[in-house]
Amino acid sequence: MACLEKVMALKRCLSILGRGEFMTVYLVGIGMGNADNLTIEAKDVINHADLIIGAKRMTESIGSDKTVFNSYNSCEIADYLKGASFSKAAVLLSGDVGFYSGAKRLLAALGDFDVRLVPGISSPVYFCSKLKIGWEDVKLLSLHGKKQNIVMYIKRYKKVFALLGKGEDIKNLCEKLVYYGLDDVVLHIGQRLSYCDEKIVTSKARDIKNFDFADLSVVLAENERCEDNSLWNIDDECFIRDDVPMTKSEVRSLSIAKLRLSADSVLYDIGAGTGSVSVEAALKLIDGEVYSVEKSHNAVCLIEKNKRKFAADNINIVEGNAAEVLEKLPAPTHVFVGGSSGELEKIIECALKKNPSVRIVVNAVSLNTLGEVMRIALKFGLESDIVCLNVSKNRKIGRYELMTGLNPVYIFTLERR
Repeated sequence: MACLEKVMALKRCLSILGRGEFMTVYLVGIGMGNADNLTIEAKDVINHADLIIGAKRMTESIGSDKTVFNSYNSCEIADYLKGASFSKAAVLLSGDVGFYSGAKRLLAALGDFDVRLVPGISSPVYFCSKLKIGWEDVKLLSLHGKKQNIVMYIKRYKKVFALLGKGEDIKNLCEKLVYYGLDDVVLHIGQRLSYCDEKIVTSKARDIKNFDFADLSVVLAENERCEDNSLWNIDDECFIRDDVPMTKSEVRSLSIAKLRLSADSVLYDIGAGTGSVSVEAALKLIDGEVYSVEKSHNAVCLIEKNKRKFAADNINIVEGNAAEVLEKLPAPTHVFVGGSSGELEKIIECALKKNPSVRIVVNAVSLNTLGEVMRIALKFGLESDIVCLNVSKNRKIGRYELMTGLNPVYIFTLERR
């Protein structure tokens, strides 16, 4: 048996050797792209490598006379290396291997190889040094090939750095900042960093929106008036209300607590009214999305006003009947129902179809709705947690403070367990 195991182990080793997986693969951060920014370690690895891999602009910037394979696709690189016979390969990656880098996918794709990481100078480190600004308190983001709620980050943090994809990203960002009343935020925009034609522009958001910028630029936003209101229970008086119904502060606070939102949750707010739940939830799930569903056009306009007031850019307003428009929306992780227009069962059925593990919170004021929610929970096999919330608020009559009771609200939490 021992001999058989040795033979099998030898066969495995020969198989691996045949795929070229005894080579050492270095994932090398090359900084901004200019060869002058390479670390000594990176230069040494590249000089001693038999094979250089990377996007064409990177391999050309290095100017190596070694064998070159131009690709930035992790699967292509892995397939190429498995059929190669080199002893040392250097895969070039822009910036640092730990900051929004392709190294993460390559590590997964090159699991059988001896992979080593060589750090480089990241763009925020380089850019902040050029600006003579410390970066230990900078919030780091990327809009290159992904979506992030940069407006809310800028509202919440004093310094925000972001990698940008297209040149128009700056124009779009400035337009949003002006729309949300953040037009005095100072933006530092850098393009072609480290190259001879490097350009850095500094201006306020309201003044920079008409500039033209190259692709793959970076931005550092400075907001001296930043504030983190994500933990607040927002007072009712802070919302623009008109005559549209609104979930009151105490009910809203407990309902959102029952939702147990994460930073990246996807929430449906059904019957959004003024958008008070949408706004307060959006401030908590900074990397998530809120879909405010409302059939009243007047209410839709009001939600937009409150969205703008609180700079809640991750709110998506959906006008229409919930039972009809939900089909077009992405799957929710959470659903809040403040009003259903008699179609609660269809709404819950649709949400469960999109995500069987969805967590649903329903507010019920009438006893009729109370019975309907319990029936629907039983029909779909949902566990229910029920809280009856009785709230009294003070009001002044003459020199006396009296308490006035509000209608009791039943808060249902529904989910499959």
